[in-house]
Amino acid sequence: MSQGFASYAKAPLDEFVGKMKKGLPGLPKQEAKVAQYFLLNLDAISFETGKSIAQKAGVAEITVGRMLRRFGCAGMKEFKAMLRHRYSVVGQAFADAEAELPADWQEQMNAELRAVRTVYGKMNTPAFQAAERYLREASEIYVTGFQTVRGLAEDTTRRLALARPRVRFLSGHDSMLSEWLDPHTEGDSCVLIIDIIPYAAESEALARLAREQGRSVIVVTDEYCHWAHDVTDAVINTPSKTGLFLESILGLNAATSLLVHSATVGTKHDVNQRMRDWRRLTNRMRLF
Repeated sequence: MSQGFASYAKAPLDEFVGKMKKGLPGLPKQEAKVAQYFLLNLDAISFETGKSIAQKAGVAEITVGRMLRRFGCAGMKEFKAMLRHRYSVVGQAFADAEAELPADWQEQMNAELRAVRTVYGKMNTPAFQAAERYLREASEIYVTGFQTVRGLAEDTTRRLALARPRVRFLSGHDSMLSEWLDPHTEGDSCVLIIDIIPYAAESEALARLAREQGRSVIVVTDEYCHWAHDVTDAVINTPSKTGLFLESILGLNAATSLLVHSATVGTKHDVNQRMRDWRRLTNRMRLF
């Protein structure tokens, strides 16, 4: 989806997409097919070619170039350059820096990237799909994490709260679980637990308590977690041993980011309206 934080600087791609959306109703029929394909597939179009887009849109390949030029883009090469500029961390400088890495750091970086690929490879698994289902169907969600991953859990809470209503961070130490004193009045409830070695003693106890109260449980953890699969079918194990001094949490970050996105897909909530309301509130407070 194209919604999200609005504080990033405008890039040429944003301007181009804006022109395309505005001009779509007045396009010739064949070019309109191409523009509509672009707008519906922006997240994956970097893997396409002019020929493949033409085939999928049911038009001649020349039509793709004609549509792009109509809105000020010279062709697919320039369009992909806009994509790289819009979505890369630091544009071409990132590729230059990567080429200059020493061999040992290249190997380290590849290990981290493999961890992220492993997480993406789990998206069609029953465990990941169960987690997605719990996030979409729950009337409320609690997110918790202890010790070194508490900060990640708090960040996930804030991001998930932008994506859907009734999300809160749970700290058993701080609140003494007062939130759960009336479990039978809660309705469908979900608990998302983030954990990593050395595992917090609270994690397993909290997960089992949640299940006893009829709540669904999601656990995002490392590859060695020994208890989560006994509690829930929604366990996302992420690689953590990548050679760093402390266990890597890049996989945990990737998994939680994907879950936040999943909570917005096919949901009954109006996510676009929620983001508009969020922007209105933050503008009133002059937060950005």
